[in-house]
Amino acid sequence: MRKWRIYFTIILQLCIVPLLHAQWEIPIGQYWDIKSYHNPSFAGETNYIRTTMLYSNKWTGIENAPVRIILTADMPIEILNQRHGIGVLVLTENIGELRNSNLAAQYSFIQPIGNGTLNIGLQAGVYDLNYDAGALILTTDSLQKNNKKIMANPTKKQLADFSAGLSWSSKNFYSGLSIMHINQPHFYSIPRLEEIKNETAIPNENSVLEDSFKTNIPRTYFLTAQYNISLFNSLKIEPMISVMSNKIQTYAQATLRLEHGNKYSGGFSYISDYGYTFFAGATIRGAQLGYSYTRHNIGIGKESSGSHEILLKYDFPLDYFKPKSQPHKSIRLL
Repeated sequence: MRKWRIYFTIILQLCIVPLLHAQWEIPIGQYWDIKSYHNPSFAGETNYIRTTMLYSNKWTGIENAPVRIILTADMPIEILNQRHGIGVLVLTENIGELRNSNLAAQYSFIQPIGNGTLNIGLQAGVYDLNYDAGALILTTDSLQKNNKKIMANPTKKQLADFSAGLSWSSKNFYSGLSIMHINQPHFYSIPRLEEIKNETAIPNENSVLEDSFKTNIPRTYFLTAQYNISLFNSLKIEPMISVMSNKIQTYAQATLRLEHGNKYSGGFSYISDYGYTFFAGATIRGAQLGYSYTRHNIGIGKESSGSHEILLKYDFPLDYFKPKSQPHKSIRLL
């Protein structure tokens, strides 16, 4: 009887995990300020060395809630009178003591067309996996006042990961379409069934509970667009949309952002099947600081106190790191 319970639980997890793979890529509250994360074709789109850091604390109030840090940097370069863009992406995500990380290089081909530019981008990186982000499970600890805790299937694997994107940019409008995890990297993870182990007191460490099963990082499609409308007194309104889908789950995000004098900003987003986000930002001495709060209305996040994001962005001039020429006095003047 115990053996059948074990087999039934494993079959049930195998059925549930593909549905949870929708959570491998989740919406970002301030996606417009970290565009190259979703789409490598935006690398080098400005005339600056652009750097961005995003700190995300998901589902606060739940033990082992995901903490994500994203770092991006990109700049334009010129080769044989043709403009290109290069960039780098660093991602770390923690759940408890488990951590996933991704280090990737980006390249974009930039071609002026009419009053805008057409950008084609590629990204190649290496994922260092310690857990399956698509197999998150919310559990309740009855011994600790019903505290909620997130668990994930552990794994250990380094995987090549590729993405590609296409975008069009002009003075007041941009749009982009990308495919993340094109090669759908495959790996093996181990189901976490500690509770069943304790109940059944299974002594055999080589039992079916330790058998690995094959899964993958699902291919994800990302579409975004933004239009800038100048109003009065240096006030701009920026309606934006983004759609993220992996054929299992689709998130459509509609955003209304207000900006005043290129210094202060704020707004609101609604994300279908996910929740809604409030955000605000300010630019101080060239550094842009942003904050967003998301309240969830579905899934694991509904059991939390919401999600928080802090974004820091700074643009360096292209010659910032070049050695400066030092003035010399003529010996005739000494």
